[in-house]
Amino acid sequence: MQVISGDMLGGPLPGGHDVHLFSNVLHDWDETVVRQLLQASARALPAGGLIVVHEAFLNGDKTGPLHIAGYSVLLLHACQGRCYSVTEMESWLAEAGFETVDHVPSAVGRSGLVARKK
Repeated sequence: MQVISGDMLGGPLPGGHDVHLFSNVLHDWDETVVRQLLQASARALPAGGLIVVHEAFLNGDKTGPLHIAGYSVLLLHACQGRCYSVTEMESWLAEAGFETVDHVPSAVGRSGLVARKK
């Protein structure tokens, strides 16, 4: 296993790996940057490679859960981003060339979307 650090906005993402993990990162950025990062991941991963997006997701119609909606309001004041819905993220992943494999709940209102590059 190898972990690589770098500037995710300053150039291509590293190739030669099977998985890219974005954990509590994408909510800091606006939709344009999120889409760019997902597309960069798709370019770097091999066919069948996985992307894991671990975030505090809103539900499909963006009505909650309440604590995630409140967190999203805080983000709007603190950074460029917000909490995105599972539906939005799945759409952007598909647009980048991924197919959703699983939606896995985790702790404290977070969950992971696991998608495979086509």
